[in-house]
Amino acid sequence: MKNLIAVFISASLALAACHDSRKLTPAPETIFDDHGLHVITSFHNDRTGTISVLYGNDEALAHASRERDTHTPGDASPGEVFKLVTWDLKQNPLWFGSNINGAVKSVETVTVSAGESGPVVDYSTEGSDSKSAKNAVLSNAERISFIFAQRASVFP
Repeated sequence: MKNLIAVFISASLALAACHDSRKLTPAPETIFDDHGLHVITSFHNDRTGTISVLYGNDEALAHASRERDTHTPGDASPGEVFKLVTWDLKQNPLWFGSNINGAVKSVETVTVSAGESGPVVDYSTEGSDSKSAKNAVLSNAERISFIFAQRASVFP
């Protein structure tokens, strides 16, 4: 009788231990809906503790995939849309020593439209720190050049 009770208690404990009531769900601030855009490339910055993914529409992906020396705003095709999404990195609670994306830090959007004298490049940013107007103009041109300079990653 003691053996039967011991087996019953052991089985109950084993079954109770197998039940994991924690269900992991991503926090809403970590999700970015790319609205049908393709991943062009991704990179991380250890110094700032961020990870970034560059998304683009079909025209942007085709242009980033072509062999070229540089991609400048002057040779951009109307209709290209780039979105550079940057997340903060945070510790992965399920894997020691690894990081995962945290909250979305900024979303930078570059769109190219047709203009009277050539392509018109528009830059906008959401969620980043506000800067002075003098530095923002220089920074916007640098950010546009940086986004245009990215080449598409090769996926197997």
